[in-house]
Amino acid sequence: MEFVITMNAAGWVVLIGGALIIGIVYQLIGRLVAEVHMPFEWVVTAIFAFLGGLVAGQFVTEWLTIEPVWEGLALVPALIGGLVTGGVAAIVTRLVTGGTLIGHPHPA
Repeated sequence: MEFVITMNAAGWVVLIGGALIIGIVYQLIGRLVAEVHMPFEWVVTAIFAFLGGLVAGQFVTEWLTIEPVWEGLALVPALIGGLVTGGVAAIVTRLVTGGTLIGHPHPA
């Protein structure tokens, strides 16, 4: 098994941008649905989304044939990998920092 990254610069930009978007979206969802105690949870989530997208979009050789592939990045596997690992990171980070996964009722 070879670990070769075949992405061009544009593929890196898409992967990094997608990871940042995933991190921010999970942070916003956390603020709307649950209690978040860490204001920069999105950074941890984005890092893990980036790593999940990189592994799924580059190193899982069975997924490299899934179209569309743009600038050396298999887009669908990278998106799925980023969403899954980013989601797990968001949940774990929220629970470790004392947040919750469900909202609390507010008094009227």
